[in-house]
Amino acid sequence: MTAFRSVNLLVQFCLIVSCLCIGGLAYAVCVPTLDAGNINPNKGPWASSIYFKTSTTGRGFKGNKKIVARADVPTLMANRKGKLYAYFQWFPFDNKKYKRYFDMIGVKISSNKGKTWTATRAVKICGLPSGLVNVKNTGRPMDPAVVELKNRKIRLYYTIEPGLDEEAIAKVYSAISTNGRSFRHEGLSFSIKGVDIRDCTVAKLGKTWHMYCPNWKSNGKGYHAISKTGKKFKRSADAVVGGRRNFLGNVVNVKGTLYFYSGGWVATSKNGKRFRLKHKKGLPGDPGITYLGNKWYGIEAH
Repeated sequence: MTAFRSVNLLVQFCLIVSCLCIGGLAYAVCVPTLDAGNINPNKGPWASSIYFKTSTTGRGFKGNKKIVARADVPTLMANRKGKLYAYFQWFPFDNKKYKRYFDMIGVKISSNKGKTWTATRAVKICGLPSGLVNVKNTGRPMDPAVVELKNRKIRLYYTIEPGLDEEAIAKVYSAISTNGRSFRHEGLSFSIKGVDIRDCTVAKLGKTWHMYCPNWKSNGKGYHAISKTGKKFKRSADAVVGGRRNFLGNVVNVKGTLYFYSGGWVATSKNGKRFRLKHKKGLPGDPGITYLGNKWYGIEAH
C-alpha cells in the first residue's frame, strides 16, 4: 500500500468518525477539503466580500459593514429568538488557518441584530453519500438557503453538482441541525429531470413551503416547487413576475406576504405563485434578506 493511499484512507476514516459523532451515519462522509490551487485572487467569487445592511422600510438599505471576506452567494435568516444567521460560500484560500475550508459553506451568527458577529466557521454537513462528494472540483454543497422549522431546528438547502453516479445536472438537497453549525444530510429535496437546478430560496406561506429557483431565461418566470413538510418538494406551476426577470435572490415571509428580493427588484405575493413588482430599491445581485422586529436586514456580496 502506497503512502498516498494510506494518508487518503486515514482522512476518510477521520471524516467518517466525525459524521458518526453528529449524524450516526457510518456509510457516509462530511464535506471533503478541496485544494484551491493557483487562482487569481481578484477574479472569481472569492474576490467578493459580504456586507451587512439594514432598512426600516425594505426599500432603501443603509450601512455597509463588512462581515466576512472571500465569500459569495449569501443568505440570511432570523430565528424566533432574534438571532441572525448568515450563510455563504466561503473561500479563505489566503488564510493559513482556514484555507482548508475553501469552497465550503460558511456561517456567522449575531445575537444583537448585527452589531457583532461570531467568527466565521465552516458548516459541517455529515451523512453525505460518498458518490455525491468524492469528485474533484464538483460534488460540493453550495448556494445555501436556510429556514427555521416549527420545532426550532434549522434546515439548510444546497446545490450539489453531479457526482460519479449522478446525471450531469445539479440538484437541491437538504440537511438538518439543532445549532445552525453542524448539519446532518437528509437527502434529495428537489430536482427536475434534465434541468440544472441551483440557487434555491425557500419560505413558508400558511401551511405550505415554497421553493424558487431561477430558470436563467430572463422571461419573468422561475421554477417553483411546494411541500407540506419543507423536506421534499414537488414541482408546481412556475412562479411569475412582470418583465424579463429571473428568480435569483431571497424570499421571506413578512406578515403573511412573500417578499422576493432579487438583483435590483422586489416583488410580493399572497399565494406564492404570482408576484407583483413592488419597487426597484432592494439590494443588488443575489442578496440575503430577513425581517425582525419591524426592521429589514440584508446582506450582499460585492
